[in-house]
Amino acid sequence: MPQGLVSRRVSAVQRFTAVDRAEVVEAGLRAHARHREGLKGFEAGLTLRLLNRDGDYVRLERWQDMDALLRATHDESYLPHLASLTALADVGHQLAVSVGQMPAAVPIAEAGRLVLVEAVVESEPARFEMDFGALVGSCVTAEGYGGSDLLRSVVDPRVYTGVLWWRDTESCDRVLTTSAYLDRRTKLTVTAHITELHARPLPAS
Repeated sequence: MPQGLVSRRVSAVQRFTAVDRAEVVEAGLRAHARHREGLKGFEAGLTLRLLNRDGDYVRLERWQDMDALLRATHDESYLPHLASLTALADVGHQLAVSVGQMPAAVPIAEAGRLVLVEAVVESEPARFEMDFGALVGSCVTAEGYGGSDLLRSVVDPRVYTGVLWWRDTESCDRVLTTSAYLDRRTKLTVTAHITELHARPLPAS
C-alpha cells in the first residue's frame, strides 16, 4: 500500500492472557475463531501463541469494512462466545487500519513464524512508518519471507502494530540476526517505544 494511504478494511487485534489451563484456553480460542470466520464480511484471521510470554495469545482479524465488523460484533451470537472467552482469559481489544501493507509472498494463514512490532510513537509518525517500511525492506528478498502489514490504532493514532511473517521458523531466525534487520529495528526507536514479540500460529487442533 502506498505510504500515507489508509485502507477501507479494518482490523481487529485481540489480546488474551490465560487465567485457565493452556489447553482449555486454546480450545476456547479455536471455537472463537471458527465462529468469527463464518460471518459475513470476514476476510482473514489468525490466532497466535506468543513465544516471549507464556499464556499470552493474539488474534488478528481483517474485515471488509467497519460496517461488517460492527455487524459481527453487535450480533447476539457473539455475546456467548465473548462470555466464554472472558471466563478463560483476560481480553483486550484494539481497532486498527492498515497504513503499510506489502503484497504477501506467503498467505498469512500459511505462516510458520510471525513477529509483532508493538509501537507507541512519541513523534513523527510519518518517519516511523517510513522506518518500518525500511525494516520490511531488509526482509523481502530473504528466502522464506511471507509478508507484512503495519496497523495503526483507530482510537489512539500513536499506537501501531507491525506484523511480519515467514514461511518457517528457520527463515525467520536467519533474518532476525542480520545486521540490516538489527540496524533498521534500532532506527524505529528514534521515534517510538517498541516491543518485539515472536509468535507461532495456534494449531487448528
